[in-house]
Amino acid sequence: FVTISDEAIASMSTTGVAGRYLVDSYPFLRLLPTWLPGMKFKAMAQEWSKLPYRMVEEPYQWVRKQMNEGKAVPSFLRDLLNSIGNDEHGEDMAKWTAGSMYNAGSHTTAREEMDRVVGTDRLPTMSDRPKLPYLECILLETMRWYPVTPLTVPHRVEREDMYQGYRIPANSTVFANIYAITRDERIFPNPEAFISERFDGTQPGPTPLDPREFVFGIGRRICPGNTVADATIFLVMANLVATMDITKAKDENGHEIEPQVVRTGGLVR
Repeated sequence: FVTISDEAIASMSTTGVAGRYLVDSYPFLRLLPTWLPGMKFKAMAQEWSKLPYRMVEEPYQWVRKQMNEGKAVPSFLRDLLNSIGNDEHGEDMAKWTAGSMYNAGSHTTAREEMDRVVGTDRLPTMSDRPKLPYLECILLETMRWYPVTPLTVPHRVEREDMYQGYRIPANSTVFANIYAITRDERIFPNPEAFISERFDGTQPGPTPLDPREFVFGIGRRICPGNTVADATIFLVMANLVATMDITKAKDENGHEIEPQVVRTGGLVR
């Protein structure tokens, strides 16, 4: 199942890069037959379009089979299916929600805050979030420092417009450059450094722009699952801090190995 997920995500990263294929700029090309020269992208798209459905359908059917045979082990999908009963719409939502879960120095301070607020006899929940301000700062800085989607989905300009002296013709395709926003020193000083304290509202100086206002998209095409994603990221980070000791690896001489930041290309990082 993980292999299927990797293939699906890889295909979406390849096809989602703006301008990779001529059809991105000339949409009428999608109407031409596949056998014409230069139309190979259509055959590739047909094959790639099957992968996200396989990523969702195959694990779902496997869990369903295990449940019917009374052998299903505790899991997110099993519990969700048991809770919705025979609701077909809810079943479809459960299937795709489960499928989306494939995709996907501060620690010491955050751990101290976690132990003080939550303790060690239970796991953190959403009700703890207002009492974990430092972890919230880490979450915001993570979103800013390495945005999952460097560019938003394409937008189309319905009528000619002017913006700060730039003429934008009607029917132009426009992408919001999220990565450029996160690297704007006027908004985020020293942008390449991971500084979670920049979002600490108790510190003197202006509070920078909240990354959640743009990393999930801009305008009417903002990601409809942004609140779910935000809550999920918080719970994952909170549980990691509560249950794991995150340290640097050491070499054969016992010296800490400084991790190297490696950035990947594609629509989703």
